[in-house]
Amino acid sequence: MQQPDGRRERRPGCRSARVRRGIVSLLLVTLMVALTGCGGVPSTKGYLAEDREAGWLNDISYLEKTLPQVHKNLYFHLSEQEFHRQLEELKQKVPDYSDEQIEIALSVILAGIGDSHTGSNIGSEYRYPLELHWFAEGIYIMGTSTEYQELLNARIITLNGKKIEAAAAALRPILAGANASWFKTQVVYYLTIPGVLKYFGLSQADEIELDVELENGRRQTVKMEPVSYKDYVAAEQPAGPVPLYRSRPDENYWYEYLEDQKVVYLNYSSCRQMRDKPFEIFAKEFWNFVQNHEVDQLVLDIRENRGGISTILDPFIKEVKDSRFNRQVKLYVIIGKDTFSSAVLNAISLKQKTKAYFVGEATGGEPNHYGEVKQFKLPNTEITIRYSTKYFHWVDQDINTLDPDKVIEETFAAYREGTDPVLEWIVKQN
Repeated sequence: MQQPDGRRERRPGCRSARVRRGIVSLLLVTLMVALTGCGGVPSTKGYLAEDREAGWLNDISYLEKTLPQVHKNLYFHLSEQEFHRQLEELKQKVPDYSDEQIEIALSVILAGIGDSHTGSNIGSEYRYPLELHWFAEGIYIMGTSTEYQELLNARIITLNGKKIEAAAAALRPILAGANASWFKTQVVYYLTIPGVLKYFGLSQADEIELDVELENGRRQTVKMEPVSYKDYVAAEQPAGPVPLYRSRPDENYWYEYLEDQKVVYLNYSSCRQMRDKPFEIFAKEFWNFVQNHEVDQLVLDIRENRGGISTILDPFIKEVKDSRFNRQVKLYVIIGKDTFSSAVLNAISLKQKTKAYFVGEATGGEPNHYGEVKQFKLPNTEITIRYSTKYFHWVDQDINTLDPDKVIEETFAAYREGTDPVLEWIVKQN
């Protein structure tokens, strides 16, 4: 099933809400702090509780004390007064709310801070057997269980009688800090959680009704129950053509020589080192290849890069700046909705230091943003809280995304055909 950061995982995160006890919890939290380097996180001693209600109240109080201490600038958007008011209001609801409702409400409060790197994930053992993706044409079912095999690649029209786009918009508070692009990549995860749909009034029961348009164009209404990850058996996606940029999903960086077009295409899908080939070695091999082949264009693709360590690419950007490709129609950068965090920093650096022409869609990440994430756990429920420790200011404009010079949207039609209109457009400019 689908995780909130877009990863596909057959065993989605499942957290028991029972209260943890005694020294075991304290040792676990202490170990977490040591591993993540969360210096300055207050001790959990004194917050551990024996019963469910006290545990939640203490966890909310611990969050209320800790997050302002460790975050770089917690009140840059949401006022201190409002932050404390919302948490106090949640405390009053603890006796009447289920564990899941409290968890969702807490996530909404954290989203309201306005920092897309700060927050908590919502775990649920039971989810609808749906893996969704938002294309230009709408929201499509890209994965499901064997029971609903015929729904693969269907477009969802309505959810419980509500247009799917309107249903997605109703979940905006849980992604309050996300820009329009990042919202589209993330909301599809929350649409699969029964508790979230109930919390926002999109359903009253576990069973939902979907009106879909099948791949053959036929309309169909389907009733669907949530399933446990233990019982989830994925339907097989029929084999089909795959575009170049999706051809090597297990590699963080790689390149391909398009000999007929005299183009070198470099895919940089994660700002993380590969153990068997550090980027420094990869870059040397890349430039050696370029020097020994006839190359007219250099294309750098970061449309699916959700970040990591931004500095890995810095030496490469400098080499690009000093290369013969740093000219119009010779250097292209592909960006998209999944370009986030450190990848956006790399994109901004390329924008400022080179003459690269940007193609694709507006980035999911903001040019100026809080990041460099650390985390801590709440003492009793052990919910992980992510928080930002640094502010990145790269542009003077008040913008929440990096727009491409040439907009080419990601379409379902291209996905099914296995084509890449973005790269196709670029090579025609040669």
